[in-house]
Parts: sequence; structure tokens; C-alpha cells
Amino acid sequence: MPVLDSALLQSTLRDELRAAWRKLQADHGQDPLYGFGVYTTDSASYLMVTAFSEKGLEARVAQALADFGPGGRNARLRQFALDSGGTPDDPALQRQSLRWSPCDSPLHEVGSGLLPRSDAIVQDLDVEGRWSDDDELDDDEFEEELERGDPDVDEVFRVIQQVLKELDLEGLFGHGPERHRLVLSVWQGDQSNESRYAFAKALNPPSVAARFGREMNEGAHAYDRLYHGANAEREDDVFE
Repeated sequence: MPVLDSALLQSTLRDELRAAWRKLQADHGQDPLYGFGVYTTDSASYLMVTAFSEKGLEARVAQALADFGPGGRNARLRQFALDSGGTPDDPALQRQSLRWSPCDSPLHEVGSGLLPRSDAIVQDLDVEGRWSDDDELDDDEFEEELERGDPDVDEVFRVIQQVLKELDLEGLFGHGPERHRLVLSVWQGDQSNESRYAFAKALNPPSVAARFGREMNEGAHAYDRLYHGANAEREDDVFE
């Protein structure tokens, strides 16, 4: 079974994240980023960069309005939303709903190849494969192993956060208003907002994390209004 070289991952990820940020700034610096970080899975099966910009958000909103507008390609979903009391072609609600959706950001695809060596390190661990082929475990034992977690996965997430903190202290992401405009975080596929908020609190000044929490609340409510109407039921906000 491959063993994680934590020091190697940390030094490699530090170099690659620094280079990734500088590349994004060079290629998209005219449109300042408002979000940046590492995108992975809950088992850290791969690593890539994800990023958000206002220009990219506006492009995605425009596409959503075209898709959900009259004659758009999402005509059936549009009709379902309208029948439910929603307003799927409301630009303000679409903007709030899409603001913190990593895979909807045009820069997400750009980030897919920016951490090649770090990605190779975690892929070589094959964490998901450690249990998938173990015929000696019955279903209950298999679920217990998954719930127990894996020390290597925990260490990968620790390293990711440590590297982002180091680069932040280095001043890579700017200072003052420039830094406070940006949210650093760790994003995952199929990730709860609670998880996103926890990472944001760990990696950002309190005022930045609080703003991020408010914007996630707004996004959740906007999604409900887009597709389920103003009377959709939702639990109280939890990101404060």
C-alpha cells in the first residue's frame, strides 16, 4: 500500500498553488478573483484548482438566463419551476445562486491542470481502492471502515489548509482590501455548505468568513425562489 509523503506533498503543493495563482492573475488579472482554492473529493482522490471571478460569474448568469428563458434549452425544467411558483429567469436570483458554485465557474475548468504533481501524489495513494476490492468485509464492516476514515485523507486535507495559510501569510493573495475581497477555501464535489463554511472560517479573516456565510445563505434562498417559489420551506440560516 502506498504511503503518503506529507513533506513532499506540502512542498509540491506550495509551489504549484503559488504558480497557479500567478498564472490566473496574469491571464485574468483585469478581472480580480473573489474566490480561490483547492477542489477535491471527500476522499482526496484528486487535486485541482478552482477559482471565481466577477466576469466569469456574469458570463455564467447570462448563460443560465438563456437556458431558462423562453425557448431556452432547459424548457422542461423552466416549466416545472414556473408551475412550482419559481422565477428561473430572474437575473439577480441566478447570480446569488451561482456565485459559489465551483463547477459553474468558467475558471474551474482552467484549474483542472494546474496541480499535476500534487494530483499525482494523492492519486498514487488510491485511497478509494483500499476498501473497494476487499471481499473479506461484509457490508456492515465496509460501511464502518468508510465512516472511520483514513489517516492519509485527513493528512491531505491538513496539508492543503496548511499550504493555503502559508501562502496567505507570505502575502501572495494581497493585503488589506485586496485580500478581504478574496475567499480562500477547500471545495469538494457533493459538499455540504457546512463543510464549505468550516474551511472558510479556518482560512480567512473573520469578516471574510462571515460575508461568505451570508452569501451562501443568500444563494440557498435564491435557489429555492428560482425553482420552488417564494414559499419554499427552508431551515433557518446557519452560516453566521
